[in-house]
Amino acid sequence: MPDELKKSQLRALQYFFVDGTFEFGFGLLCLLLAAYFYVEAHVQGWLSAFVDVSLILVMIGGGYLINALIRRVKERVTYPRTGYVSYQREHGIKRGGRVVALGLVVGGVVGAATTVLVMNKNIQIAVMPLLSGLLFGLVMVILGWRASIQRFYLLALLSAALGVVLAFSGLENTISLTAYYAAIAVILLFTGTCVLRTYLRKNPAPQVAPDEH
Repeated sequence: MPDELKKSQLRALQYFFVDGTFEFGFGLLCLLLAAYFYVEAHVQGWLSAFVDVSLILVMIGGGYLINALIRRVKERVTYPRTGYVSYQREHGIKRGGRVVALGLVVGGVVGAATTVLVMNKNIQIAVMPLLSGLLFGLVMVILGWRASIQRFYLLALLSAALGVVLAFSGLENTISLTAYYAAIAVILLFTGTCVLRTYLRKNPAPQVAPDEH
């Protein structure tokens, strides 16, 4: 019985990624970040300070709008074809513990990278795209392992490789960071399109019975 339960939970998790909307959402968020870092690299003075402070608003606002868009697409495309799955949310200590652990890991990596930048002012590589590529790759590996979806491992490899290439490209941090998020956005949108096309081909829209009245 426990094995059957685990299989059901795995199928439910895989169903969330079956239509490519995850890649579309993440890709749009990366595109938004690319636009943000592009603007940051081309403004100066008080406007630059305002752009720096607005990053949290860009992340929260953009994430909310993209999440709403994904939900709308699933309601119109996915659920009418293959049904709706209600996902149980974790609460309390278990959920809080995972959030804290993830925060500590990400915070530790970011802190270490910041220390390297501060202590090595003459460093010859762009650390931020390297850090972004490795962190995004780590997230994809975790998702691929939890959901048993192979394409996430490929995305992890591409992200890490892109981060390494841009780190040694000779570009300034902000410019290379813009290039990283723009490139990973294109990769994610392309992947999402391929997954969605496969899903639509395998799951055609249900035929609506003609109204006899």
